[in-house]
Amino acid sequence: MIDYDGEALDYDASRGGEPRAQATAEALERLLPRGRCTVLDIACGTGIVTGRLLRPDRRVLGVDRSRGMLRLAARRVPGGVVQGDASDLPVASGSVDAVVIVWLLHLLLNPVPVLAEAARVLRPGGTLITTVDKDDAYFVPDSDIARVTAEARRQYAPRVPDHSDRVLDWAAGQGLGKAGETEFPGTGQGRSPRSWREAIRAGRIPWAGPDRMHGVCEGLAALPDQDTARPDPLYRVLALKR
Repeated sequence: MIDYDGEALDYDASRGGEPRAQATAEALERLLPRGRCTVLDIACGTGIVTGRLLRPDRRVLGVDRSRGMLRLAARRVPGGVVQGDASDLPVASGSVDAVVIVWLLHLLLNPVPVLAEAARVLRPGGTLITTVDKDDAYFVPDSDIARVTAEARRQYAPRVPDHSDRVLDWAAGQGLGKAGETEFPGTGQGRSPRSWREAIRAGRIPWAGPDRMHGVCEGLAALPDQDTARPDPLYRVLALKR
């Protein structure tokens, strides 16, 4: 489990920094409601994206359970952040027009309690926006790494918490339908075969668990240009609405 309090000061730089935050915010803007509204950013972290959503006619709130993260977020969204758990939000039912969930569902064993809370706080006709398929983002552009890792990722797919099919199935059961979709690049975040092997051996890649690690690392080690980064990841975002 990541120590978010301990990592708060270095978190942004280790996750693509300002360029990725700007690309994320621009993608969210394409799906957010127009005009006067209230937006809740669940697991807002340092607020690097949350602050970019502020508009004169838009109230933006952020919630996160990490105090270290919230200390930074409070500077970017003054008076607009609160400590709380994503599965038990300190927000009234039916009180916001849009909920944003960026890079959270993929960390959960079961995303349903968080999605249910997001649906609870939405007003009728509100929009739930979430990133999905995060771990597959590196393999949307075809590459030799994508091909070498394809079988391991296929075997792991039924357990992917933020799999888009899983999220859409849950949404359908709650009367939420797909209302939009967009994507954005993780500029400068493409990985080389060597960096993938290092991440796998460090236990940071869920689809390359102990039963698949050796075979995947062997395949990666056989690729040319071991230190050349492959294409940047392409992140997917869905909007759901009643």
